[in-house]
Amino acid sequence: MQLSHIQGRPRIAVVAGEASGDLLGSQLILALKKRLPHAEFFGIAGPKMQSAGCVTVVPMEKLSVRGYLEVIRHLPELLRIRRQLKKQLLANKPDLFIGIDAPDFNFSLEKALKQAGVPTIHYVGPSVWAWRSERLKKIGQCVSHMLLLFPFEEKIYRDARIPASYVGHPLAEIFPAEPNQLAVREALEIPEQRAVFTLLPGSRQSELDMLAKLFVETAKKLLERYPNALFLVPFVTRETRLLFEREIWKQGAQELPFRLMFGHAHEAMQAADVILLASGTATLEAMLARRPMVVTYRLSPLTYRMVKRKLRLPYVSLPNVLAGQFIVPELLQDDATPDNLAQAMANLFDDKRLSNALSDRFADLHHSLRCDAAERAADAVCAVLGVKV
Repeated sequence: MQLSHIQGRPRIAVVAGEASGDLLGSQLILALKKRLPHAEFFGIAGPKMQSAGCVTVVPMEKLSVRGYLEVIRHLPELLRIRRQLKKQLLANKPDLFIGIDAPDFNFSLEKALKQAGVPTIHYVGPSVWAWRSERLKKIGQCVSHMLLLFPFEEKIYRDARIPASYVGHPLAEIFPAEPNQLAVREALEIPEQRAVFTLLPGSRQSELDMLAKLFVETAKKLLERYPNALFLVPFVTRETRLLFEREIWKQGAQELPFRLMFGHAHEAMQAADVILLASGTATLEAMLARRPMVVTYRLSPLTYRMVKRKLRLPYVSLPNVLAGQFIVPELLQDDATPDNLAQAMANLFDDKRLSNALSDRFADLHHSLRCDAAERAADAVCAVLGVKV
């Protein structure tokens, strides 16, 4: 394939929709720059992708909404952003388009560009193994090549005649093969004997709207059991931190030992005795940190009923999906109460044999995902571009 622009200087459009996609995109861009040092990257990028050299045309936060009702509220703006970006990309075609996750936003762009002759790559396969497997036909119309994070996905896409490559999960490279909790606690100035609970109520404002009160109330319950507890609460954005702080005040919990943090989520996970977190990519990060966890989530009742009807598996968190069985507790929707969450966390805190067994299981899963993912993904991208490196 002959590049449509100056040979060796491809223009690559990249669109990510949330913090986890921003991380994946930044690592892929850095790996591609080693192979294509003069490549130009532009699209919708978060801070990590921008630091790696991607020019963003829209703040990534605009795309970070989840759930049917939540999307409906933001739909006019999302459609406007997508319409304008599609028009720009078709008017000045890139050599390649890479959509990172955000399937509902990216697939429409990918379909239009593929039909216009632009190769399209989608990085992170939608969870067709969990629900909505009927999407495979649509995906085949939109995507020239899939980059997959989990080993069991490759056969699903190839059976559907969609070119796909399992590249491993970049997060598996970031987390140490042998975590050192004591060293992390020392760096965070946390005494070894203190009970540490890390709370991750989500990276989106819509998630904080649903979960902030629940997490603050659960912290109250845990402090009653463990008077020396410390609660680490890392945030991705100032907006999500402000929402959580507002809930602390609403619940009269100003005196609770919260340590609110900007970033440093991985350190907060590694320092924890037990983690409470919203379902999503964070569950994989907690697994890679080798720490016991309790997974929870709430959606609006209508959204939850619509999603539940389409579920193909009895579990939603990635550690359970990868293990093929329940190894971490999931308390969702009506089961997500402060009493239930605090009890589940106390069970893991008090039973060291159970938490050690979980850590060993997490180690096995970690090793299965450690494949030098960004480098493998970059090789697949270059193959689609027809560039020999």
